Amino acid sequence: MINPSTPKMAASLLVLCMGAATEAQASSCTSLATFPVLSLGGTATIVSRTAKDITGGTFTPPGGGTPITGLPPFCELSLVISSSGNPETSQSAVELWIPEQGWNGRYLGTGNGGFAGSISYSSLQLGLLEGFAAANTDMGTGILFGCNSLYCGNDTGYGGKPGGLYRDPAAIRDFGYEATHLMTLAAKQLVSAYYPSAQFRSYFSGCSTGGQQALMESQRYPDDYDGILAGAPAHNRTHLHLTGAAIYEVTHFAPDAYLTNAALSLAHAKVLKQCAGTDGGLATDDFLTRPAACPTSAAALMCTGAQGEVPCTDPAASSCTCLTQDQATALNTLWTGATDQHGHTLYPGAERGSEEPVPLTPANGYSGNLGLVWQEAGTEPAFDSLMYWAGGRHFDWKKLFRTTTAPAGEIRARILDIDNTPVGDTTFAGVLNANSTDLSAFAAHGAKMVMYQGYADPLIPSATTIDYFNAVADADPNAENYLRLFMAPGMWHCSGGPGANVFGNLTVPSPKPLDPSDDLLGALIAWVEYGVPPTRVTATKYSNDNPAQGIEFQRPLCLYPSYGAYTGGALTSAASFACKPTTKVRNQGFSPLYGP
Repeated sequence: MINPSTPKMAASLLVLCMGAATEAQASSCTSLATFPVLSLGGTATIVSRTAKDITGGTFTPPGGGTPITGLPPFCELSLVISSSGNPETSQSAVELWIPEQGWNGRYLGTGNGGFAGSISYSSLQLGLLEGFAAANTDMGTGILFGCNSLYCGNDTGYGGKPGGLYRDPAAIRDFGYEATHLMTLAAKQLVSAYYPSAQFRSYFSGCSTGGQQALMESQRYPDDYDGILAGAPAHNRTHLHLTGAAIYEVTHFAPDAYLTNAALSLAHAKVLKQCAGTDGGLATDDFLTRPAACPTSAAALMCTGAQGEVPCTDPAASSCTCLTQDQATALNTLWTGATDQHGHTLYPGAERGSEEPVPLTPANGYSGNLGLVWQEAGTEPAFDSLMYWAGGRHFDWKKLFRTTTAPAGEIRARILDIDNTPVGDTTFAGVLNANSTDLSAFAAHGAKMVMYQGYADPLIPSATTIDYFNAVADADPNAENYLRLFMAPGMWHCSGGPGANVFGNLTVPSPKPLDPSDDLLGALIAWVEYGVPPTRVTATKYSNDNPAQGIEFQRPLCLYPSYGAYTGGALTSAASFACKPTTKVRNQGFSPLYGP
């Protein structure tokens, strides 16, 4: 008899189950367009629904996007749902792809990024190729508001309607949680209609805003999913967006505060020289394995006035030797996080190692790695559209910052103002922040959640994910029975970066898709379906982040708070690293005022 508590046996069972679900669907694809009215609850209604057989292996996204090729035959269902029942206030696009053959017997809800505004077809593609019936939503910001992932309305309407979702509580609720929940209800019913004799498990995978969607599902709708994979969650959203403005402010407040690429390169080299190879990783790594153990301060890089020094103020310079005092202040704020006038941490900073500059080029959409180079280059703070949702198109973001009469700035007060701005019968914080540490209903459902984040994430500081995980664990000593965390050294925001950054995180396929030893989504499935909790997964770094160019190296992702330490052997092999225990990271905990 096979023992599913043995990881290798569980992996074998998982592979055997792939594509083994019933293929005897009773409904044709096109009949799902007129399937009896879906049960969505409350005031929600279906505005439109279409169904189409895609059998030629190629799908071209609406609007002339790049064709997606190499697809198996699938049923494409496109829906528009109004949570309020009034299409003038609420319209969320939903896309569901159901495999017509080779279904693995599972439904996968997928998340979005930033302000959403469109369907993430790449997530649907990867889900379908791994055998899932996969769904995605634009979160209600696309059809009515014209948003995209980076912009969702300001004073002029760039990236959407002027003011964004201002005075539309239904749309704000859609973005906060309704669109994802309604996507889930509709998709699961349609999968059941297409494969009526099948009993299937439901999973969710998302990163960034997708991670926030994941936490919202676990907190508000604990019965929606059996397993959730949540990456770099933007869960404390109002605070994240407002304190992002603090980073913009500290690099623009003084003429010589701007952190040039050369300044960031100087800082990154200092971090690596001081800490790489002493924290479990290799001295040759371009990243840190345990960045919280690296105490680098920007003060060590400040100009002293010595002869021959080259300040890092020239934006065209490729190198420099020292930082101005204002640059050092800006860099330390990036690392330690913004504080209010009382010294309380408003939001944690990004870890050492995340400062590596990535130039803005056409190849990366002029967004680099969403790091400091991009965040300080705009004409106003990144992701400040959220502030216009609360304050309207005439919101003045400059009032957030220090002046001669308000030297501490107003960010603390504005956080509280926006948190308390009414959204129907609740508030912005109530709708947009997924901060609850009570996952008891999720656990009672028998569901499991795996969280992950890159330590080198320059956009959503890794400490925020650690803080949330620690808070849940502090509230429930049995949290490890349903919640686990894996940190990825050297990974940027959700993907990319100099570290091993592919591990089933719905970016590019891992070398062994859905294998629990190689893929966090596969490990989550093994935990849910076979009772095997994940403790270690192999992460892969492809050469130039391109699978076609082969594997450059692999490293273990270890169950937090353990870390992967080099023990000897081939430098490119994950087998040369052991997961070693250490204490939990609590170096950037929130003030109770700003939680969780």
